[in-house]
Amino acid sequence: MYDTIIVPTDGSDAAQSAVEHGISQAGAHDARLFFLAVVEMSGSTASEAHRGEAVEEKRTAKREVVDALVGEATEAGVDAEGIVEVGIPSRVIVEEATDRGIDMIIMGTQARSGVGRFLFGSVTDQVIQDGEIPVLAIQS
Repeated sequence: MYDTIIVPTDGSDAAQSAVEHGISQAGAHDARLFFLAVVEMSGSTASEAHRGEAVEEKRTAKREVVDALVGEATEAGVDAEGIVEVGIPSRVIVEEATDRGIDMIIMGTQARSGVGRFLFGSVTDQVIQDGEIPVLAIQS
């Protein structure tokens, strides 16, 4: 049913729950699994050189995270690949999933309601609204 699955990760507990579920689902469906980490940059007042250094440092840290997840999936017998991109998380997730022909997105989400949800929003909610690919939200 699912040939390709993508699991975006930001290193949170909610994301780790999605990782575990993603590995399980990929194994059950003999699917290829992608782990995606997005470097989100802010601070437009920083110099261009400083921003470039910061992006590379964050990209390196994210690469280590996705490489470790690929190793975890491989140990479980799952064909996996890690991806690190820079941009707005919800947009990057939808674009990567669409470009790679992903069948399902598995994302972690934290139970947030009321003012917290209004102020901070939810990347998972945005991916569900903007994309056309099924999203399995794992609540932590």
